[in-house]
Amino acid sequence: MVTVSQALLIALDHHQAGRMAEAEDIYRRILGADPGHADAMQLLGVLAAQTGRLAEADSRLRLAVALRPDAAGGWSNLAGVRQSAGSLDPAVRLYGWALRLLPDLADAHASRAAALRRLGQGPAALSASGLALALAPDHADALANRAAALLSCGDAPSAERCARRSLRLNAGSPIAHATLASACAAQRRWAEAEATARAALSIDRSTAEAWEVLGSVLAKLGRFPDALEAFAAAERLRPGPSLQAARGIALIAMARPAEAVADFELALADRPQDVGLHWNLGFARLMAGDYGRGWPEFDWRRHDDAAEPPWRRLNQPTWRGEPLNGRTILLYAEQGLGDTLQFLRYVPLVAARGGRVVLEVQRPLLPLIQGVAGAAQVIARGDPLPPFDLECPLMSLPRAFATALDSVPADTPYLRPDPARVARWRDRLATQGGVRVGIVWAGNPRFPGDEERSPRLAGLRDLFDVPGCRFYGLQMGPGRADLAAAVLPDCFADLGPEIADFADTAAIMANLDLVVSSCTAPAHLAGALGVPLWVALPFSADWRWLTGRDDSPWYPTARLFRQPAPGDWSAVAGRMAAELAALVQRFRPLP
Repeated sequence: MVTVSQALLIALDHHQAGRMAEAEDIYRRILGADPGHADAMQLLGVLAAQTGRLAEADSRLRLAVALRPDAAGGWSNLAGVRQSAGSLDPAVRLYGWALRLLPDLADAHASRAAALRRLGQGPAALSASGLALALAPDHADALANRAAALLSCGDAPSAERCARRSLRLNAGSPIAHATLASACAAQRRWAEAEATARAALSIDRSTAEAWEVLGSVLAKLGRFPDALEAFAAAERLRPGPSLQAARGIALIAMARPAEAVADFELALADRPQDVGLHWNLGFARLMAGDYGRGWPEFDWRRHDDAAEPPWRRLNQPTWRGEPLNGRTILLYAEQGLGDTLQFLRYVPLVAARGGRVVLEVQRPLLPLIQGVAGAAQVIARGDPLPPFDLECPLMSLPRAFATALDSVPADTPYLRPDPARVARWRDRLATQGGVRVGIVWAGNPRFPGDEERSPRLAGLRDLFDVPGCRFYGLQMGPGRADLAAAVLPDCFADLGPEIADFADTAAIMANLDLVVSSCTAPAHLAGALGVPLWVALPFSADWRWLTGRDDSPWYPTARLFRQPAPGDWSAVAGRMAAELAALVQRFRPLP
């Protein structure tokens, strides 16, 4: 006669060999004879979870822990079921209960790490996965979860190494493949990311993480219908804030900000304190032209403790637009040079509120900005700060002034070049005939997305075939490397070696008929100077250029030339060349 203990061992053998029906039959017979058999109840709950019957699994495991409340494994298994059902906060609490009973339960630490990461708690997830690996250094799932935690903390190379180590231990893990795909995507290796996500799906097509990362990658590759299909598959398997955030970012890449707003709002309903989600929501609202609701969300960027470099923390209160009544306010640059140039327009408006303005800018802008209207004192970032009563970053000034789409302060010029430098460059350029066109083709390669926003020299090369023009290269920085391999016509002159600083660039622009630029700092400089400006924009441009329009509320002299499809710079250059040829005709004197 087979004892209950022997029957349980037979059932376990079937269970571990994947013979689920046989195992379930024996578990049920044991429970029929002894409804209080905690081990059979727990194992039947685990089996129900493994076969997708989460409600039954939850019920069985709750009974199991009631029968044996001191069994850490039961609490951990119940936590796993709650986690699979998307109840992440309860799952984390249940893992904590299991670990209080048995602190050395590596599986519970590893699974808790995954739940914490999905809750957006990257550092806590990193700590939990570290505890799991301290107990079991070759725990493949813990390594995969640690890789995901590293990725959420912004360390994609370490995440990649961790995911690859997990796959060496368990090559059949779809989660490890999906995490590796995410790490490759974070390093902009799109083809490899797509292949790895598809490898995860070849193992298990019900891996929501793989569909999610595949959707993100396909959106980056411009394959928008396929991306939306992948997101739909992920949503059928596991809806939630992670998917909504990823799809929102993809919708931004599709230049569909209103739909992105809806996704970010859904995600924030679950994660109301998620700084990145608020910032993305602000970006989407601003891109859609909803400035009133966009600026407050955009201000969440200042709460991002993981930002590199860190956001500035000052002891003085932030100014919100109230009268200054003689107080001194520090206005300061916080992001790129172009951002500073765009928002300097607010400096005289702040001074008009009755205070003394100290303006701090990036050191390369100092020669250009020394005489900016409204600033009592201009200093370079890194110089000692004078005493001040209030502070406000330049990019928070639109919120302080409640700037709406129809109330952008767009009087230009609000920057003026040095007259002596203008005269010097006038003499330098005076001997050249034709329409004088300055050209900039690349931004800062360290900026995320610069690869998409910069046409490079080759992307604008067709302009040089327009007769009746003289082109002046204003490109500075790494983008100048494009000149080395380029064969350029006689109508092109590279001024880069002669440009000392932004004040020189401004003086040159004052002597030009037109500036053609990618979305980078010289475009903002030309707009601030009131110089005619054509901006070459990617399919999905930065929020400040809005969508679906060829003019800018920020720069009255600007015209916007957008890609009709991702990566199609030839169409942009073709439209610009046709418009430039027409401009040449207008410049020709009458016979």
